[in-house]
Amino acid sequence: MSMSPQQLQILIISTSSLVALFGTLSLGRSGRLSFRYSVGWLTFFGLAALSSFLLPVASPISSAIGVTPGVIVTFVVSIALLSICIQLSISISGLQRQVRRLAEEIALRDSDHDMGS
Repeated sequence: MSMSPQQLQILIISTSSLVALFGTLSLGRSGRLSFRYSVGWLTFFGLAALSSFLLPVASPISSAIGVTPGVIVTFVVSIALLSICIQLSISISGLQRQVRRLAEEIALRDSDHDMGS
């Protein structure tokens, strides 16, 4: 029993997405990944697993531009990952601003306290 290249791509994409999904679930349960990010990544990997079944839909597009359907799915997933990276960068930048502001407030409070003694 031999698989077609498209069936093999579907199997690889869906299996790797499910492995990543269960890895993310494990990280969330152990507390190494916050609930917010766990939900985001679980959603992403769930959609990635489901998107593998859209390979037949991508076939006409891929034929028109001369690539395989797997390339189309990989492109879409790459755009989604890039969007997540940008969102995480924005979150980290906000956290850095908060930490800097808190450090400045603590430094000012400590300097006021030292002057009062």
